[in-house]
Amino acid sequence: MAIPPSTDLIVQARGLLNRFGASTVHEGLDLDVPRGCIMALVGGSGSGKSVLLRTLTLLHAPQQGSLRLFGQDALSASPAQRIRLHLRMGILFQGGALFTGLTVLENILLVLREHSALRPGLLADVAMLKLGLAGLPADAAHKYPSELSGGMVKRAALARALALDPELLVLDEPTSGLDPLGAADFDQLIGQLRDLLGLTVLQATHDLDSIWHGSDLVAFLARRKVLAVGRAAELAERAEPELVEYFGGVRSKPYRRGAAGHPGGS
Repeated sequence: MAIPPSTDLIVQARGLLNRFGASTVHEGLDLDVPRGCIMALVGGSGSGKSVLLRTLTLLHAPQQGSLRLFGQDALSASPAQRIRLHLRMGILFQGGALFTGLTVLENILLVLREHSALRPGLLADVAMLKLGLAGLPADAAHKYPSELSGGMVKRAALARALALDPELLVLDEPTSGLDPLGAADFDQLIGQLRDLLGLTVLQATHDLDSIWHGSDLVAFLARRKVLAVGRAAELAERAEPELVEYFGGVRSKPYRRGAAGHPGGS
């Protein structure tokens, strides 16, 4: 099915089918990601959050469906067009996925040398700028990933994801493994970068703080599709059993009470 392009949507997916052998992960999945939005992709274990991120970033080809990225038909794009689409996205993989044999600075420089048209003399300055945007001190540049804390690894990976000035930032469990303060700081940083750089952010997460306070919209995966999209407080009021179970648990009670006391926010 062809999707008419929209300048207000960064991602437009329709009817996606992802099947691995006899296992169907997604079937008839639709998703729109508005420009400038921070969207949380959530769902129970096995709902296919990471598979969907890989599909939307062209790292996995679905068996059926259509996908537009930045208004362009992504699934029928030529290899050269797909590379150009990739360069408009920054991806923070779960765990950071930094090259352990390279320093933080070298990890960022590798991307810039490979894909940017900058003069060689500017590359290090641009890489240091990205480090600063990610909230890392300058002395982190020459450290190896093994010398960094978990939170600093996340920020180093974020700096690398920002290297090519992406329009879409894709994050896979960005606050996993962080303590509550570190996770809250990371959520705040993502919001600041969205406002500063005009980013659109899609993040798979199970962090309740990120879902309730760090996202504009929540897309909930269940029944092999996106079951519902809305603000967290709106989804918490829905009657679907999966949503009741997910948002009605003991851990969600403080967030629901806070939303009830502040009707305008999620």
